Amino acid sequence: MKIRSLITALAIIIITALWVGSGYFTKPSQTSEAPADVVDEVQEDFTVRYIESKSSDFNDTFKIIGKTEPNNLLELRFETNGTIKKIHTEKGEYINSGSVICELEPDDRIETFDSAKAKLEDAQVKFDSREELVKAGYNSKNSLISEKSNLEQARASFKRAQIEVERIETVAPINGTIDDIIPEVGELATIGNICAILVNTDIIIVSGNVSEKNVSKLTKGMPAKVRLIDGAIVDGVLTYISNVADPNTRTFSTEVTVDNSKNTIKVGTTTEVYINNNISNAHLIPSSILSLSDNGNIGIKIIDDNNTVKFIEVEVTNLNNKGAYISNLPETIRVITVGQDYVKPGDTVNAVIDSINYYE
Repeated sequence: MKIRSLITALAIIIITALWVGSGYFTKPSQTSEAPADVVDEVQEDFTVRYIESKSSDFNDTFKIIGKTEPNNLLELRFETNGTIKKIHTEKGEYINSGSVICELEPDDRIETFDSAKAKLEDAQVKFDSREELVKAGYNSKNSLISEKSNLEQARASFKRAQIEVERIETVAPINGTIDDIIPEVGELATIGNICAILVNTDIIIVSGNVSEKNVSKLTKGMPAKVRLIDGAIVDGVLTYISNVADPNTRTFSTEVTVDNSKNTIKVGTTTEVYINNNISNAHLIPSSILSLSDNGNIGIKIIDDNNTVKFIEVEVTNLNNKGAYISNLPETIRVITVGQDYVKPGDTVNAVIDSINYYE
């Protein structure tokens, strides 16, 4: 029984070897390459699928997480030394430009000012009298030199005394809300110490960061919608785009300006900024069909009216989850969606419209 099985196996091996050796599974060398007309016929018969795309205007909206900040935050500092006499306002109060916030004891500043003013008036009278005498010919012009020098010194002394009196009061340079008052009445203030922190919130700045992918979509002056923490939506304008990315996050800082004249927006709250990127005369195509030319340029493969393949370089205006927005193209094109990797520019193909909806 074992011998019969062995003979049967041996017979099968011999028959298989003869079959393979006969060349049944291989083509003769003279027919290994198809004639050129056959190759052309195969290329012409290759079937691709395409979609017909028409250019249109698109509205792409993207979101930036932002934070509200005041347009101005000023630390108002004492400009002279002295004892604090009076605080004219309180935390949270809205004040107008020119309002006095902190006032120091005048000490001898008023007396110094009055004395300097009197000396200036006296020097002016003497100079005017001497000038009249010179004009009348009773004195030489050289006699004016001393009086003019005294007048200039009196003016300088008066100006210094006047500045010292003005510095007694710390005044708000802008409208705003008192965010904090640092000293108390009776304390000694020195030059540079903070009197109060003044915040102007008539205009709110919403600061945020934009990715490398989206920063190219932004231009100053673009309108924005800002969703506040309470759900309210207000209008804003993009007023700042950084030219340098943060080295750690690779993002670019942005600022959106929002009117807050009614003082309804709180500072330091989180917001959502929505900016519309309007794209004109662009085609929306599946991003997967983008390809590279031999030179490494981005483009797509299309077919013309004669079903001839062409490669067109494109400018990708925007990318999102819907696809790629491309421009610099004719109004209507037939874009290859299936088979583009197997054809090259100049090939003639069979074209079948693609029934898949790539944008659902």
